[in-house]
Amino acid sequence: MTRRFTRLLVAVVTSLAALVPLPARAADDVPGISFFYPLRTRRPVIERELELTVDHEKGPDGRVTEAAAAIEWPILPRWQVELKVPLVFLQERERTAQGGVGDLEIETKVLVFDSIDPPALVAIGVEGKLPTGSERRGLGGEAAIEPFIAAGVALGPFDLLAQVAYEWNLNSHVHGPHEQELTAGAALGWRVHRKFTPLVELTTVTQTRGDNEEGLRGRTQVYVTPGFNVRPLPGTTFRLGIDLPVTNARKFDYALRGGLVVEF
Repeated sequence: MTRRFTRLLVAVVTSLAALVPLPARAADDVPGISFFYPLRTRRPVIERELELTVDHEKGPDGRVTEAAAAIEWPILPRWQVELKVPLVFLQERERTAQGGVGDLEIETKVLVFDSIDPPALVAIGVEGKLPTGSERRGLGGEAAIEPFIAAGVALGPFDLLAQVAYEWNLNSHVHGPHEQELTAGAALGWRVHRKFTPLVELTTVTQTRGDNEEGLRGRTQVYVTPGFNVRPLPGTTFRLGIDLPVTNARKFDYALRGGLVVEF
């Protein structure tokens, strides 16, 4: 069942890219297409904005809260970079509370496909994670690279987004095979009002290589995330939702995810 979910989500991205023919336009003529803001799924939009996010996860070993600030900046009309700085706070049963800077994340994204009728975008990119957090204190210490493809299409009042990503751990001190992880996700938003969009996401995560300390290698985790977007001011979007696992294979029991985006 869970493998079928993953195959379905991978197929969604490919299907979105093939929905419409590529229009004949100048290479730098990017349409003004935007989508709602999901909680886990990447958007294929080239953006210029500031973003604040808070993720709070409750698991069998305790609680993890991550607060992060990110800036997304278009270098060219079809090329964007993002810098994200997280702060991590741990409350675990077997150690004292910890807090500090986590692993710095740098992402680059290129828009490779766009259409106006229907409104659709496809982007490819790669995210790099730098081991700036303390591994000893449980705040990070992971070096990783994650290429991805993200797609979106607007169908009347509905936005459908999808992504597929594959992450490689690059830490040189890791003994044995490095951890690798496949993530696929889809998100559906319903624009019931220009200031309010309910949404739901489906995400699958499969650890394909690495150690099996958590018992997750070769098993597919499936999460459902209901939530909403609110636009209190022009160019400002607040999002909030709860992330719920639906399989026995899981990294947490539940997670609260929120964010505030300010466009500039």
